[in-house]
Amino acid sequence: MFAIHRIGHVLLRGNNKYIVYSTKPFPPSFIPHTQPTLSQKPLKTSSTESPPSYYRNTFISPVRAMNDYQLELKHLELLQPRMVRSAFSTDPAYEKCYLKSEVEQKALEVWGSFKKLELERTRRSRLMQDDEVRSKILAGLIGRMKKANTLSTMDEYRKRKHIFLGGSGRVVGFAVLSNLFVLTLKLSTYLYTGSSSLLSEAIHSFADLCNQILLAIGIALSTRDPSPDHPYGFATARYIYSLMSGMSVFFLGAGMSVYHGISSFYQAPEYTSLPSALLVLGASFVIESITLCMAVIQIREAARLSGVTFRDYILRGRDPSSVAVLLEDSVSVLGVLTAGTCLTLTYATGSHVYDAIGSVCIGGLLGAVALFLIKRNSDALMGRSIPPERLRHIIDLLERDRVIRSVHDVKALDLGADTIRFKAEINFDGNELARLHLDKQNMNSLLDKTRSIDSEDELYTFMISHGEQIIDTLAVEVDRLEKEIKKRFPEAKHVDLEVL
Repeated sequence: MFAIHRIGHVLLRGNNKYIVYSTKPFPPSFIPHTQPTLSQKPLKTSSTESPPSYYRNTFISPVRAMNDYQLELKHLELLQPRMVRSAFSTDPAYEKCYLKSEVEQKALEVWGSFKKLELERTRRSRLMQDDEVRSKILAGLIGRMKKANTLSTMDEYRKRKHIFLGGSGRVVGFAVLSNLFVLTLKLSTYLYTGSSSLLSEAIHSFADLCNQILLAIGIALSTRDPSPDHPYGFATARYIYSLMSGMSVFFLGAGMSVYHGISSFYQAPEYTSLPSALLVLGASFVIESITLCMAVIQIREAARLSGVTFRDYILRGRDPSSVAVLLEDSVSVLGVLTAGTCLTLTYATGSHVYDAIGSVCIGGLLGAVALFLIKRNSDALMGRSIPPERLRHIIDLLERDRVIRSVHDVKALDLGADTIRFKAEINFDGNELARLHLDKQNMNSLLDKTRSIDSEDELYTFMISHGEQIIDTLAVEVDRLEKEIKKRFPEAKHVDLEVL
């Protein structure tokens, strides 16, 4: 849900009234709330009346009570807990919370005034400037909030190992090893033969090695769990490092190859052994072809799971690492063939021009691939929607549900690494929600209660009670819909449905 910022906060302290115009909400510790006691009778207000500060029925979690009001567990144990629906479970579950008004009253008892509380918060905030202390405290808070859902250390290690060694991680890992071996072969053979094409190929392999190390770093970072500073996780790390890889290919691979090829036009290098050069190129061709086949298999499988064609996945797929390996290895295979052809022509004709042309052609291929990778990953980092047909399937799933009248303001953002965020505003059918609520009631008992109502106040209390239960029914339906979307579309790891 998106936070609503109000303009014109009305603050009450004693007999004084302050009106502050601001577009940002005040921190909880700053606003001096004045609360009626729980024994007071709820006031009837019209639908147009909205008190500026109303916290009679506002609940906060124990973690927030300790963090915002600097209380300890021993202080909270003196308050009466309430069970509130949990936001950290897809199943109907409840967690312990406290009335905000009671927490503030306890904070006043402990600290004496809101001013002293704010000074204490400032003092503790300064102590947490050290990154290590700050990260440990935040990790502890998140750990307590999600205690029921956390995995053990060994399970987390196995999960990350499976992600890194499977799929694109396996392809990138093999590409790193193969390019290291090929780089050694090409560089040693260039030093022996003096071929410009072989030097271009060695530069190309070195660029590929650096790029695929960057891709491996991106995959490793993308497996990290969400943190308070990065609530949607680190999936976009793959796009960032793939973008860096594309820039490296352009400046290091393409630039150096073209420069060396142009230099060879004016100063012919000395050539020694054609068979040695062709042998190295043949070995490189075999190794690069194996890596290319692995990348093709991985992308085909990913395209099948995503419900798109092979070509569409290369253009818009959610895994940039495998696509980068595929394109770079495709250029490697073409580059080996180009270098072999130009080198053979150079030895057959005795003209160094063919070898220089081969170096420039290899640089041109690298430059084209680099520009494609830069544009592709830049688009993804700027926020790209998922494919229209995939989005249509999610909307159809919602529109077919009986509690939904219409779906509006749909946004689906591709976060990378098979992770998308889906957001929509839902116009719920009030009649269906009421039927769901009434189906859970004993109608005979409900009829007896309505017949026993003798006054307007009793009717008012009765309606409020069932209004609260209908809101709970709405919350259950929202949870159910979000769970169905995640089940049908596993990549939709972040689903936000808002009530229109």
